[in-house]
Amino acid sequence: MLSSFLQALASKLVEAILGKLTEWLAPKALRAVPHRASPNCPRCGGYGVRRWAPGGMWVVFLLSLLAFAWGFGFTVLGVPVVVFTVVGAVVSDGVGGLWPALLAPLGLLVPGALLVSGAFGLAWYHSYPPKWCARCHGSWPRRDRAEYLRSARMFTCGCGQRLRVPAAAGAKLRCPSCKTEHATPAASR
Repeated sequence: MLSSFLQALASKLVEAILGKLTEWLAPKALRAVPHRASPNCPRCGGYGVRRWAPGGMWVVFLLSLLAFAWGFGFTVLGVPVVVFTVVGAVVSDGVGGLWPALLAPLGLLVPGALLVSGAFGLAWYHSYPPKWCARCHGSWPRRDRAEYLRSARMFTCGCGQRLRVPAAAGAKLRCPSCKTEHATPAASR
């Protein structure tokens, strides 16, 4: 009974620590990359948008996607291993075995670093102007990245999702989170 209590306590503790770390780190990672543009399609709100990125940027996108996926997968799979290691050390050796077992979370540093570096690469790729949407088959002319980031106007939906306002007058915005359609806000410039 004590071991199941310790196991539940350790899993809740690790879950709370990872939750707080994610809440603290995710906004910092997204703010660190010049990413005023939404990764969603400006017309339909869907993902799968190809970008007007330089020639070798697709390699960076692919490597970032793989790093993010591997980092996320190994982090998710590594958390139970760390919890079982800590609980097993405490159950078998008592409180004296706790100090060596606390080194087990250090094994999550590499997957965590992969996760964060992949997120930075994906945010960098999504800061380039959209080229073509796989969902609605919309296409956009070639634009310079700096001009695109300067001209990006943002609109916040009622649910908190940030949307990029398209330059076309009378266009509708659809929030990908709550699926609410909004009229394009008037230009404030």
